[in-house]
Amino acid sequence: MSRIRHLVVLLFLIAVTAVGRGQVVDSGRVAMSESGYDDSTDNRDSIVMLRGQVEILNQRLDSAFMAQASLRRRMRELILLKDSLVYLNDLYQKELQEKNRLMSEQVSAMQEKEKLVAEKEELYRQALTSSTIDRAKWEGDLKAKEASIEAKTREIDYLQKDIDAKEVTLRSQRENYEHVLIEKEHYRHLVDSLQKKVTAIEIENIRKDEENKYLQLKAKEAEEKAAITLNKKKKVRPIQGIAMRFYRTPDWDIRLTPRNNEEGKYDKIILNRNAGDIEFDFVTGASVMLWDMTDYFNGGKKTKDTTSTSLLPEIRRFDQKFNYDLGIYVGFGGSNLFKNFYIGPSFRFVDFFYLTIGVNICEFEVLRDGFEAGMTLTGLQSGYTLDDIMVKSWLVKPFVSLSIDLDFLSYIKK
Repeated sequence: MSRIRHLVVLLFLIAVTAVGRGQVVDSGRVAMSESGYDDSTDNRDSIVMLRGQVEILNQRLDSAFMAQASLRRRMRELILLKDSLVYLNDLYQKELQEKNRLMSEQVSAMQEKEKLVAEKEELYRQALTSSTIDRAKWEGDLKAKEASIEAKTREIDYLQKDIDAKEVTLRSQRENYEHVLIEKEHYRHLVDSLQKKVTAIEIENIRKDEENKYLQLKAKEAEEKAAITLNKKKKVRPIQGIAMRFYRTPDWDIRLTPRNNEEGKYDKIILNRNAGDIEFDFVTGASVMLWDMTDYFNGGKKTKDTTSTSLLPEIRRFDQKFNYDLGIYVGFGGSNLFKNFYIGPSFRFVDFFYLTIGVNICEFEVLRDGFEAGMTLTGLQSGYTLDDIMVKSWLVKPFVSLSIDLDFLSYIKK
C-alpha cells in the first residue's frame, strides 16, 4: 500500500507540472498571437506532444486512483469480514453454551425420572406386601408417582426439542462461519499475491547467492588441494606402499612325531610353520627430501640438429618434466606399529613413486639359546612348552619397498 501511495503522489506531481507547463505555453501562444507573431509548426507539434503526454499521465493517474480505490474497498471488505467472523464466533460460542446447559438440565431431569421410577417400584413392592386396608393408600401414592414421572418425561421431551433446535441453529451458524472463512481466505490471497511473488524472488536470490558462495568455497578448496598435491618441491611427503623384507615372522610349534620302529612312542620336535626368507608387509611413513635430482635426470634441452639428412620425421619429445629426489624414509608396518619400524634412503621418481632400500627393526619371537628348528626335545626338555623355549627379541633385517604419495591418492579420490 505504501508503494502505491508513493507512485500515485509522484504521478500527480508530474501531471500538475505538465498541466502548468501546458497553460504557460498556451498563454504565451495567445500573447504572441495578439502581438501579431505567428507560431511555427515545430512549436505547435511540441505543444501537441506535451498535451498528449499530459493526457497519458492523467490516464495513468486515474488508473492509479482506481487501483487505490479498489484496494481500499478490498481492505474494507476484509475488515467487515473480520468483524463478521468475530460476531459469528461469539454467537456460536453462546449457542454452544446454551446447548450444553440444556443437555445438563436434560441429564438432571433423566436422573430425577430414574429416581421417581425407583421410588414407584419401591411403593409398588410395599403395596404388594401390605394388607388390603392400606392398599388404597399405596395405590394413591403410585398414581401420584406416575403423574410425576409423566411430567418429567414431558419435560425431557421439551428439553430434547430445544436441544434439536439449538443443534440446527449451530449447524447453520457453522456453515455461515465456514463460508465467511472461505471468503476471507480468498481475499487474503488476492491481497498477498504480490508479496508472495516478491518473497519467492528474494528467496531465490538468496539461494543463488548461497549456492555461489558454496561453489566458490569448493573451487577454492579444490585449488588449494591441487596446489598442495602438485607442489613437487615439498620437503616432507606422507607415503604408503608395500615392503619386501628378507625375513619371515616365525610361527613356532611343538609337534609330536612317532619314533622309528617303536610303536606308541613319540618325540617332540620344534617346527617353524612360517619358514622362508621373504615376507611382504604394508607400510606407512614419510619421506624427507635431502637432494633434488630433477635437473640431473631431465638433462638440458637439446638443440635441433640442422645438419641431419635423415628422411624420417623427427619424433617430438615429451615436454613434461618429472621430479626426482633422494631422501630419508621413516615408516611403520604391520598391525603393531610400535614394534615394527622401517628406515632407509628413498628415491622419488616420476613425481609420486618412491623406492626405498633400508633396514627393518622389528620385535620377533625367537628360540632361546640351545634350541633350533627341527630339534627333538628329550629328557627333561620333553616337558617344555612354547613359552619355555621362546623369547621376544629385536632383529634388524634388510627390506625393499615401493610406495606412492598419499596426497596424490587423495587428489585422485576428489
